[in-house]
Amino acid sequence: MNLHFPHLPNNFLLSLLYKPEFAESLAYLVGFRHYTDLKIIPREHSIEVSNGEIVISVIIYSDYQLNEYIDLKARKNVHIVCFSSVIPEMLEFEGIDIKYIDKLAWLFTIMSNSKIEYVQHLNLLRNLNIH
Repeated sequence: MNLHFPHLPNNFLLSLLYKPEFAESLAYLVGFRHYTDLKIIPREHSIEVSNGEIVISVIIYSDYQLNEYIDLKARKNVHIVCFSSVIPEMLEFEGIDIKYIDKLAWLFTIMSNSKIEYVQHLNLLRNLNIH
């Protein structure tokens, strides 16, 4: 694995987002539409997931608001997200609309949108209602 970030979990996140099903499911959670042909761009404080229709900026480090947020404000259909419920509450992000994405909701969206038979069966098992 090529390491772009100093913290290993952020590199894992980046490698997951390079998989189209993962990026497309994140975009679906954020934009409530199916988006394809998403490009993944690692930035210094975030990971960008985008195409000509949507821009998703996943915050991974503070100082994001000082460096990368300013450039994003001019773009259209921008969504700033994070996987930590703490980040939207942090003082340094005050005034920035940040959407918290629950990792379990993302996982279930990936499973629901998967075309892989094994994953579809896992999704059926998850939804199985046995009394």
